[in-house]
Amino acid sequence: MKRKIIIMIALLVFVPQIATALNKDYAPITAEQLKQLLTGNTITGEYRFMRERTKTYNFSELHHPDGTTDYEEGPVKSKGVWYTLGKHKICYKYPNDPNMDTGISCFWVYKQDTCYYSYTRDAMSLKGPRRFEDWGARWIIKGSGGSCDEPVS
Repeated sequence: MKRKIIIMIALLVFVPQIATALNKDYAPITAEQLKQLLTGNTITGEYRFMRERTKTYNFSELHHPDGTTDYEEGPVKSKGVWYTLGKHKICYKYPNDPNMDTGISCFWVYKQDTCYYSYTRDAMSLKGPRRFEDWGARWIIKGSGGSCDEPVS
């Protein structure tokens, strides 16, 4: 009896969330679209998981036309470089910045309504994200009036 109650509770909690994610229309964003969308604009968003170094989910990043960025995450402020790669990826690096990883981070971006979802290589399959709810970060263009679903925290 106890096991049936636990299963019923799990179904009530998780099935609506899965159905909601499956019913949304996620459109892939191309590298050309990313260039047009981001040049001269700031994205503001949140990571799916709290960032250990700053104890926050939130970030923003201004994308300058010359390919540089101004990144902010809590007290961390970093100068970076952004560029597109191939037909669908956007990449970032933050040279000589001790606050940031020294490597290059690339993402595939999908849009749902007015929210953009970024996916890492580990979340992708040959046909797109393995699961759309496995995004690493989501964001909007600052000042666009866009929004995402309820905050993570």
